[in-house]
Amino acid sequence: MHPPQIKSVIIIGAGTAGLTAAHFIGSAGLKVTILEQESRVGESWRRRHPQLSLNTHRHLSASDVIVATGRDKRPYTPRWTGTDSFRGSLIHATDFGLAKDYEAKRVLVVGAGNSGFDILNHLAKVKTRQVWLSARGGPSLLPKRFAGLAVHRLSPLMSHLPAWVSDKVISITQWLAFGDLTKFGLPAAPRGGATRLAKDHVALAADDGAVKALKTGRITIVPELQEFTSDGVVLADGSTISPDIVIAATGYITDLEKMIGNLGILGNRGIPSVNGGQRLSQAPGLWFIGMRANITGDVYSAAQQAREIARAIQKARH
Repeated sequence: MHPPQIKSVIIIGAGTAGLTAAHFIGSAGLKVTILEQESRVGESWRRRHPQLSLNTHRHLSASDVIVATGRDKRPYTPRWTGTDSFRGSLIHATDFGLAKDYEAKRVLVVGAGNSGFDILNHLAKVKTRQVWLSARGGPSLLPKRFAGLAVHRLSPLMSHLPAWVSDKVISITQWLAFGDLTKFGLPAAPRGGATRLAKDHVALAADDGAVKALKTGRITIVPELQEFTSDGVVLADGSTISPDIVIAATGYITDLEKMIGNLGILGNRGIPSVNGGQRLSQAPGLWFIGMRANITGDVYSAAQQAREIARAIQKARH
């Protein structure tokens, strides 16, 4: 009896040649395993000088490039006056760490978007000394569950509705779940959640305990942060508070300027003008994936965009 034939290929080295081989061998339906002694792929290229570029003509290299570095590559923190003199801690939301580390602390969260409410949800579960939320504008906010239903499961359906219809559905759901949150000081959202998602690339926020903490007074809404002092922060109405920790839930940027800033295709926050299967006339082999916030979430939408890109590349080659 002959042993089973395992159709697999081992490639030693994850450099240019190894990765290229893995791509084409994998495309042929074979299982590929890459062995690399370094901790990262393409390590030999990473060690070269920063001015290094390919000498080969573009017609002899890969005809399509997909940029998948993400719209949230680099945390963004505003340049507030006085941060150097502030004796407390100023961190970005990405460095939040463990919620238990904030017990008995006075915490100011700046920003009421997706990241801000995620942090508030966690802080609501620990015994902080005080939590403030500085919000220039309110979020489009949905509960994780409503009437026993996981709300996000409806997002694929919502993605096919006109934006104004989705805006209405989101607004009604928010009101039914939470009531009028402006009574507790939370500003109203500047426009509908779906419209804001499409035009401003601002994701919807999810509640998992923060609203209850707001209504019971454990979270206090304060005006927009203006500047820092050594002892605390000054707010837009001239009042001051003294947090131990300020968390900037102020978003992210793509950080694509160095890579493709010369192409003139980057808009607000460095987000490319195309995404998914959309094609650039000035750079027909350049594609982008994951550069838009989507109501269905990043993983689901990335799969859709990948299929769009694959179809567009096949169409362009035939």
